[in-house]
Amino acid sequence: MDVGPGQDRKRTRKGGQGQMAQDETPLLDAWRRAQRSGKRPMQIPGHKMRYTLDRKGWAADLIGDTVRDDIVMQGGVDDNAYSHDYLGKAEALWAQQVGADASRFLVGGSSQGNITAVGMVADRGVPIAIDRTSHRSTQAALVISGAVPVWIYPRLHPEFHLPIGMDPEAIRRVPEDVNGFFATSPSYIGTMSDVASLARAAHDRGQVLIVDQAWGAHLDFLPEGGAVRNGADISVTSVHKALTGYSQTAVVSIREGRGFVDRSTLDRWVDLTTTTSPSGTLLASIDATRAAMARGGRERLELLMESVAQARRRLAAVPGLIVLDDANAGCRVDPMKLTLILPGTGVDGTALGNALFDLGHGPESSDRDTIVFTASVADEPEWILAFTDLLIGLIESMRQPGRPMAPLAVWRVEPEVVVTPREAFFADRRRIPLRDAVGEVSAEQFCPYPPGVPLLAPGERVTAETIEAIQTAGKVGRVAYSSDPTLETIEVIDAV
Repeated sequence: MDVGPGQDRKRTRKGGQGQMAQDETPLLDAWRRAQRSGKRPMQIPGHKMRYTLDRKGWAADLIGDTVRDDIVMQGGVDDNAYSHDYLGKAEALWAQQVGADASRFLVGGSSQGNITAVGMVADRGVPIAIDRTSHRSTQAALVISGAVPVWIYPRLHPEFHLPIGMDPEAIRRVPEDVNGFFATSPSYIGTMSDVASLARAAHDRGQVLIVDQAWGAHLDFLPEGGAVRNGADISVTSVHKALTGYSQTAVVSIREGRGFVDRSTLDRWVDLTTTTSPSGTLLASIDATRAAMARGGRERLELLMESVAQARRRLAAVPGLIVLDDANAGCRVDPMKLTLILPGTGVDGTALGNALFDLGHGPESSDRDTIVFTASVADEPEWILAFTDLLIGLIESMRQPGRPMAPLAVWRVEPEVVVTPREAFFADRRRIPLRDAVGEVSAEQFCPYPPGVPLLAPGERVTAETIEAIQTAGKVGRVAYSSDPTLETIEVIDAV
């Protein structure tokens, strides 16, 4: 019988694993044994672990390399009952490393983690306070859970018009009936909230704090620790961004001691949102990443952070160029991020990004006024500095007269929530010209990317200001997630 992985873990896991050595790699070791096993499985996956596709013959040139090293969990990395619980042991090692009571590995990215976290805290009709800078996956979480969003708007930098984190005072001003708080730190551009202060503010109210730490997995391996060590009850972390996991890999971790969340609810939501055929290769890469970081990750991070700091200093010396850092941002900035503010140089960030893509050095994101770069533990300090020199040369070669910075429209809009995202998602809808939509209720999301934060979400009232913000976002080169990429039409709820 094909038994889901969540069921197997619940049956075989014996509770806490106790203190384990961080150089252990139970899941990676099992994956390597499976890789060497010479198995010829008579079960899925259909590529049969590549044994007939890596030789000359049918489709070998198309399929062999693309499935190389893809090993399933059930019947591959572990036996058909997961009796060795290699995955559970690896998850316990991650939890131990980050200071959590429990962690679960994810193959649906931090998007799956955000859906899990919101679902654990708020169900249908229950309000949850959410940072408006949250990733678009929180909209999916609201649709699936039926929770009602109470939006918390970020502090804005007075000059750069960029978000600089959630204010603990904003938590204290939220209505008492919310079930918890959802914050994003670090943000897409690298600005960070004071998670410890947010946690104190939430816990003083007897409420849970969720932190989307997708961009900050490296923080868990630094002395000050990540979100969980700083008081978050639930933390969602991407292993594939600043660290070395396969794309799609993430971890959700919890602290149970305060009584806000528990392991059984975590398991229920992870098992609801995951596949019953998880890739053992993806999961093993999380285990490998944790062990590698435990071996020498802190020292490597410190070297890289110094090289990023040096890059910031070099770039800040370029006339007209602003480099976001702790001193000018008004908050801490992710030490692995380079965020450049370009208007003073006259350089168009989209054109600069395209030039870098042509050279094979594409940025994390770019729009007219900003460009963002992400360093990771796979980078070498020497490369960071060489890239900095290349970047300075490009900026100088593209220099134009300076211009004012356009306010980022997404941070200036405070829409009215008319119906829940879930109600809007399932409602009948019609398409009308965007210019005629004032007063209507949106059935879709308009989400400039970067930074992946909605200007308008399902269930919110369309206003003249919203329409202007959407049009402005399009003019400065940002692509909105909308059903009409021309931004000329919008889907609205047929009747409210």
